[in-house]
Amino acid sequence: MPKPAAKSKARKPALASKAPIKIAKRLEAVAREIKDADEFVEHVAGLANRYRREHSLASGDAQAELRQSLRNFQKHASALAEWLQEANSGKASAIERKAFDAVGTKLYGSPVLARPQSVQAMEWLVRAARTADETIAGLKRTGADNPPLRIAAEGLRATFEHHKLKVALVSGEQPSDAVRLLVAIARDAGDEVEPNLAKITLRDVNRRPEPHVAS
Repeated sequence: MPKPAAKSKARKPALASKAPIKIAKRLEAVAREIKDADEFVEHVAGLANRYRREHSLASGDAQAELRQSLRNFQKHASALAEWLQEANSGKASAIERKAFDAVGTKLYGSPVLARPQSVQAMEWLVRAARTADETIAGLKRTGADNPPLRIAAEGLRATFEHHKLKVALVSGEQPSDAVRLLVAIARDAGDEVEPNLAKITLRDVNRRPEPHVAS
């Protein structure tokens, strides 16, 4: 009697692997001198990509577009906050109040239920508009204040901690590993940073809470 055919096992579809982040050979060489591990190199590549984006935003037309977008946000946030103020605290005959009551009734069946959320939204819009103004002012700074370098330094400290590496600021007469790598990350984005500035930035960001590891 012939044996029954063996049941074929259904193959599970292979999970799509995450495409590795590209990294320049020179930067990869510096990273592997510090720790020859693919995960470490991938984290460094992520930091370099972030630095490149931030550096691009901080210069040329991209910065002008960012400032304009922030101005647009500030303008509309302020206007909406004022509208909500009138809708909540204005006279009963105010058109903003009547419009808000109509929207609140449509959303919740009663404008009373919409007021707590609208007050929270108004407070957030006021803070956000003020922060947009401060951000615009910050984008105009030059010189030693280098936001891309500071962001990369924060990420590099977190990456070193994740990989059980010590962030030393000095290493005899030569720059430390962390300083060398931060300079290399900046150079990869076309930003020439002196080792002393990299060291100072790494030191200063240690005084604030560190972010998650970049990937």
